[in-house]
Amino acid sequence: MGLFDKLKNKTITFKDYKDNEVIALGNAEMIDVKTLSDVMFKEEMMGPSVAFKLKDKEVYAPCNGTLEVLYPTGHAFAIRMKDNTGILVHIGINTVKLKGKGFTVFAKQGQEVKAGDKIVAVDLKTIKNAGLDDSVILIKTEEGTDPPVFKKKIGEVKAGDIIS
Repeated sequence: MGLFDKLKNKTITFKDYKDNEVIALGNAEMIDVKTLSDVMFKEEMMGPSVAFKLKDKEVYAPCNGTLEVLYPTGHAFAIRMKDNTGILVHIGINTVKLKGKGFTVFAKQGQEVKAGDKIVAVDLKTIKNAGLDDSVILIKTEEGTDPPVFKKKIGEVKAGDIIS
């Protein structure tokens, strides 16, 4: 194993996060949702949103809670936070068309997750080769009793950076 292989396979260590914190779901560039091609996401019709352009293939749980929905295709999942806030993560736009190609799922619907648990790995080249947008959108779909407020900063974030 060479030096670059070790760097490529390095493990990210996450700290323990508070139940009302939301973290960057991967190493990425945080982008303005207004730049997205899909009107539903662009206009935040499902709720306050932030978007990411992943630099790596891993998508981590952005918060503590129950993995309430996990599509078998791996393109989307939803977490119910302890305060009942609903968080949806959608990997790419129109990626349901790929029928799971390019996605590897590491979690199970119904399980308790902690912010930083690996949920899905995605082959970004598969998405791009299909002519689809590979932006990852994080949406607060329902307000709980102590809902997070997203910091909509633009620029580079590391997996685990607090964004609420």
